[in-house]
Amino acid sequence: MKNFKIELFFYLFCYVFAFYIGPISMSLIIAIPLYINAFLNKSFFNELIFVASSKLIWNVFKLWLVLIFISLLYPIIFFTLDYTFFRVIAMHIVHLLAAIPFFAYLKYHKYTSYDIEKYFIYIFIVQTFIQLIVVSSPFLGEKILFFNHFEPEDVLGPGSNIRGKALSAATTYHLTIAYGICFIVYIKHLLDKRITLKTIFTGAMIFIGIFFAGRSGFVGCLIGVLGFLIYNRTSIYTKIKTISKTLIYLSLIVVVSCSILIYKIPSFWELLSEEILPYAFEFIYSIGSTGGVETASTNHLFSMWTDSNFNYLEFFFGSGKYSNSNGTYYMEVDPGILRHLLFMGIIGYVILIIYQLTIFPIWKMKYTSKYYYYLILIFIIVMDFKAVTIGLNKFVFAITLLFSFGGIYLKHDIKMKN
Repeated sequence: MKNFKIELFFYLFCYVFAFYIGPISMSLIIAIPLYINAFLNKSFFNELIFVASSKLIWNVFKLWLVLIFISLLYPIIFFTLDYTFFRVIAMHIVHLLAAIPFFAYLKYHKYTSYDIEKYFIYIFIVQTFIQLIVVSSPFLGEKILFFNHFEPEDVLGPGSNIRGKALSAATTYHLTIAYGICFIVYIKHLLDKRITLKTIFTGAMIFIGIFFAGRSGFVGCLIGVLGFLIYNRTSIYTKIKTISKTLIYLSLIVVVSCSILIYKIPSFWELLSEEILPYAFEFIYSIGSTGGVETASTNHLFSMWTDSNFNYLEFFFGSGKYSNSNGTYYMEVDPGILRHLLFMGIIGYVILIIYQLTIFPIWKMKYTSKYYYYLILIFIIVMDFKAVTIGLNKFVFAITLLFSFGGIYLKHDIKMKN
């Protein structure tokens, strides 16, 4: 691979996945030498000041202060003294402090937004390889817990033996959302390249990574593919050619991979056929057992929307309740839209949406590829009906802030066509 930027890869991997060394996140650990460098290098210091004083960072900080105020106000108004939401939103200042020196590093080294997206894809390919290796080794499966702090007992039922295998601070919902975002970025970059076996293998690796993180990432894949099909700047001929070549190369990858696993690594083939695929494609396997397309998690999600005894006035005005005394979510609901409406009502939820749009102000970006960033935004909004995603999801925060900085303040490679 020509001119592979190993330092950029390392910093980006640590910033996005933020795995732990003991109790400290790697996104913070890498920030320390970068801050030190700013005091030793005047040019780097100037870039640091530029990032810290940029409109993007200051606008995010101001909206963060508003949410901090809300997180303290509602528990007082409703006499609940439930400050769970405050503890979650307060951590965003840590994410912001970790982002500033990394963004200064990107600007100092004159990386482009194209570089960021390209290496963003690379880190997810490597993350998938890590998960494939770790899931194959019980020894590594135990050791990886030191770096991701995953609690196996928190994930029971289908897929419990294959999740928590990533070198990442989050290994389930947060990670699968990040994979979904990555697939949309991959679809955008797919249009800038000649369709080859290597290109399709790259997409396959991103798709496979979702198997271990959680199936919500498949929604991002679907949105990315549909976005490509309806994109009016891509000719019908290009779409047909891309789809045809993709199916041919993908079929080849599947046949060769299955053959290698069956004859050379039968133990992994057994794991794949008995645990990985039944979990990843439970919605297909369920047709044979229940006669319908369903999963245990979607059935549980549906029950949250239909079977909960909501006080609908709380959706309008809030309740000041974010969690129960036993640590479970208030009303035992996962969707972000329900949790935040119940806590702070319509006004608070609208402010949370504005906060997400402040983190990810696509309309301020300077190039036409922001179409695919709108697809990412759609994905984030859709997934808030599944779990907490808008505004508070730490991976969504870090990734969308990164893309915003690249799209607004960094130069754009001439290869970027779409």
